[in-house]
Amino acid sequence: MESTLVSARVPAAKREAAASVLAQIGASTTDLINSAFDFVLSEHTLPSARQKAPKGAADFQAFCTKSTLSIDWDPEDVDYKQIIAEGRAARYESLG
Repeated sequence: MESTLVSARVPAAKREAAASVLAQIGASTTDLINSAFDFVLSEHTLPSARQKAPKGAADFQAFCTKSTLSIDWDPEDVDYKQIIAEGRAARYESLG
C-alpha cells in the first residue's frame, strides 16, 4: 500500500509525553496515527471516552445484572453461604 506523510501541530510537551508512553508500550507515533485513522474509518467518530461507552459495556452490564443477587440482610445475623444458596435456588429451581 502506498504511504503518505501526515503532519499535525501539537504542543511540544504533549508530544514528548505521548512519545514516552508510546515507547513504554512498544509503539511509535506512526502506530498511533495509523490506529487513529483505523478507528475513525471503522467508527466514524473520534476516539474519545466521553463520546460513547466501550464496545461490550452493555454486555458487561447485562452479565453483572444476571450474576448479582439482590438481597435484604441484617448485618448482625449474616450467613453468606445461606443467602447465596437461597438466591440460587430461587433463580434456578426450574432447572432442577
